[in-house]
Amino acid sequence: MKCKLSPILLLGITLGACTSLQQPIEQDESDSEFNETQTCTSFISATEATIRTANVIDAGSRRIPDYPYLRTNRFLSDFRHEKLSRQAFDNWLNHLLTLAMDGWRIELANLPHAARNELARLAYQINHSGMSVYETLQYCSNILIAINLDEPDDQENLKLTADTPDEYNTWQRLIGFYPITALVFRSGINRWHKYTRQIFALPLNNLPVSGSLIQYAPPLYSTQLTSLQVSKIISSSFNNALGIPEPVEEDVKRLFDSYAPIFEIDVVTIDDKIGAVEWDNNDQAEINISSPTVYQHISYTRINENILLQLNYTIWFPSRPKTSTFDLLGGHLDGITWRVTLLPNGEPWLYDTIHNCGCYHLLFPTKNASILKQAQTFNEPVLIPQGSLDFQSNLRPILRIAHGSHYIERIYFESSRSTQLINYQFTNSKELRSLKLNDGNYRSLFGQDGIIKSSLRNERYLFWPMGIPSPGAMRQWGHHAIAFVGRRHFDDARLFEQYFEYPDIRLINE
Repeated sequence: MKCKLSPILLLGITLGACTSLQQPIEQDESDSEFNETQTCTSFISATEATIRTANVIDAGSRRIPDYPYLRTNRFLSDFRHEKLSRQAFDNWLNHLLTLAMDGWRIELANLPHAARNELARLAYQINHSGMSVYETLQYCSNILIAINLDEPDDQENLKLTADTPDEYNTWQRLIGFYPITALVFRSGINRWHKYTRQIFALPLNNLPVSGSLIQYAPPLYSTQLTSLQVSKIISSSFNNALGIPEPVEEDVKRLFDSYAPIFEIDVVTIDDKIGAVEWDNNDQAEINISSPTVYQHISYTRINENILLQLNYTIWFPSRPKTSTFDLLGGHLDGITWRVTLLPNGEPWLYDTIHNCGCYHLLFPTKNASILKQAQTFNEPVLIPQGSLDFQSNLRPILRIAHGSHYIERIYFESSRSTQLINYQFTNSKELRSLKLNDGNYRSLFGQDGIIKSSLRNERYLFWPMGIPSPGAMRQWGHHAIAFVGRRHFDDARLFEQYFEYPDIRLINE
């Protein structure tokens, strides 16, 4: 039998040119361990080569150099600066492994059928037990972790390596004369901040309406927990050495139901309606507005020694329509992510939002968040366009959204309003990383760089000196640079530390 020439031929050679593994008659324990290590290393290398060749790399988390079975993100990378106990290190390591397995699950699903089948044959040659490719990767990863990360020096080396680079290209800033051009951008940012504050200063009833106001509300079955109930869920979820709140799946659903917002949109055209992301007949991304959908996922932030749970709600529009031939900001697809950061007492600490390009970051602190005076630096200041929100547990936050630009114009709490109401459905954001094509295969909405190519904006020809790749384009979680001047990311582990003071929870509860 002849082996096909492919990226996974490497493993075929290791396994004996596509023949089954032959067990030696006599083999000591060290030889067996060495052979198993070599076989697992080769299988993981072959899998990685297959994924690269098929161009299905998932950019949801970063691969760690020299540790292909581990991946990281900005939140987990923040722990590498700390002296971790062995128990805490093992827990951190488990999170890195979980990210890797999650990425592999997506990438294997997006492989062409032939490549998946070839990997399955090689996986069978390793174990003869019917384990899937995914299960074999998990098995091999655990073996390599036990062998390669048992000693303190090895663990310290991993901590040095497990970094997450920022989303800015320094070379772009260098050739774009950043110290000079940034002054121009800073001036433009200040004008946008001024305009936004003027809009938010208008009485709610004076906000312009060009079409019809439609409210997209949570599913009818959604119920809201009390702050006490939420506090109990959070307090019972810190059962790990790192102190990360990790509620069980049922409680996660209850939390998302409880804090789900209402999107009140000025609808003029179909581009102002939200929907589910699908592939059309030409394998181009489109938004099915007949299926209003909110995509959700959990994230975390750190402030001082505290780790806070965050709930993310993302909506997608068919486009931001161009207002003229020279409109640099319009283009295919548009969207908004609304984030709720929860305190251990079950109350929101603050809300914030971006468009899915990372643009237009707005912060909405609650009465629980004391705002620190921003230092006068060259960097872009954050924008807090509205006074502290008075969170009301029996009411949902309503996001007023303009037509066309989809700018957020107000956050308010109100029990009822005489507008058309449509209920949306919830879907996990992971689905966007593996959407079914018409031919039965799967493909991620995002490119291997985390950017949706069909959403590129013409502003990239003007804004490139700020160092952000394809500014204005929609992008994947973990790739949202949120400042043109300076360096800042939506998923920075300690984004809020320099802007807000962590409250005394005991005082809030009294």
